[in-house]
Amino acid sequence: MGFQKKTGKGRLDKYYHLAKEQGYRARSAFKLIQLNKKYNFLSSSRVLIDLCAAPGGWLQVAQKYMPVKSLILGVDLVPIKPIPNVITFAEDILTDKCRTRLRQEMKTWKADVVLHDGAPNVGSNWVHDAYSQTELVLMSLKLATEFLVKGGTFVTKVFRSKDYNSLIWVFNQLFQKVEATKPPSSRNVSAEIFVVCQDYIAPKKIDPRFLDPKYVFEDLVLNKTQTSIDIFAPEPKKKRRHREGYEEGEYTQHKQIDAMEFIKSRDPVGTLGSANEMIFTSEEGLEIAKLPETTEDILLACKDLKVLGKKDFRVLMKWRAGLRERFQLEKAEEQPKIESDNGDGSDVEGELDVLVAREAKRLRKERRRVNAKRQKQLVNMHMNMTTPADIGMEQDGGEEIFQASAV
Repeated sequence: MGFQKKTGKGRLDKYYHLAKEQGYRARSAFKLIQLNKKYNFLSSSRVLIDLCAAPGGWLQVAQKYMPVKSLILGVDLVPIKPIPNVITFAEDILTDKCRTRLRQEMKTWKADVVLHDGAPNVGSNWVHDAYSQTELVLMSLKLATEFLVKGGTFVTKVFRSKDYNSLIWVFNQLFQKVEATKPPSSRNVSAEIFVVCQDYIAPKKIDPRFLDPKYVFEDLVLNKTQTSIDIFAPEPKKKRRHREGYEEGEYTQHKQIDAMEFIKSRDPVGTLGSANEMIFTSEEGLEIAKLPETTEDILLACKDLKVLGKKDFRVLMKWRAGLRERFQLEKAEEQPKIESDNGDGSDVEGELDVLVAREAKRLRKERRRVNAKRQKQLVNMHMNMTTPADIGMEQDGGEEIFQASAV
């Protein structure tokens, strides 16, 4: 009885056999063929660098699809068997010795394409392996920024992990067009995807921290916190901040309430404190605005509730109580005890203490949603990288991420 060889993950698939038939050293050659078919970056390139190139399948594809007499360089930790019209050498891409050798071979030229299909030695710890791969990609990008020509292309393999978005963000700051794709020859069970970065911006100077994994992949902590306004008490002591975002359903910093909503509310203090402005645009609101109780001072105070003082809040509470009596909405169990201007206002202050706590909780929720965006802004300013003005701009007209004056 014959012995049937077992294959893990179906490795001897059709691309394995096609690679053998067409003389490619690895089935991964078809990944580059399919990427080039989609993005067409090899036919117009004259200088190419392949990082982590062993055993040389991608170099074979580059030699086949690039113009004649193109300069093709391949580097890996292990020696690569010779390929016609391709220069290969064994070096560690993380060392200065590798950079020196590349400069010697390229002389004054710049690379049109930099490829990276490397992966670290994997083990049983997926989280560690994924981070090592992401770190290797960032180091390859660092090397690419030194040798890529303006408008050049960088193609790299990436593992999907928690650091993926940070890596894509870095790509977007250096390239005009960044796309992630998975070629058909890449196994479905594999976590790898390929990112094609086109139109390199070629900034004049890049802060070294911008390509340092310690800075790119760290969890940033915002230095400044947004504090709520406590109208009835001194400014509270600064507390430890917690990253939070918008309240569910609230995506703006300016909240309006209708005057009748405030008057009918069972929690007038909470309603008043959660809003920035009280409006009189509804039918009931227009009628309220015409009442003699609604003075010019009341209308002026309602335009910006966040700047009011203790006395102003008491005036609004008295105004509300008077209108509830006019509209016969007052009930004994709901009637708040409003102190005179000469009183201590302890009941109102007690309710507003609750308001302050609620407002602080709401603001903490708001900050959770905007935290990711603010993290990016802080990193942008922190890196001080010089780029064209159209890169690093927020869609809503934010500031430039990289300022030339700061370099």
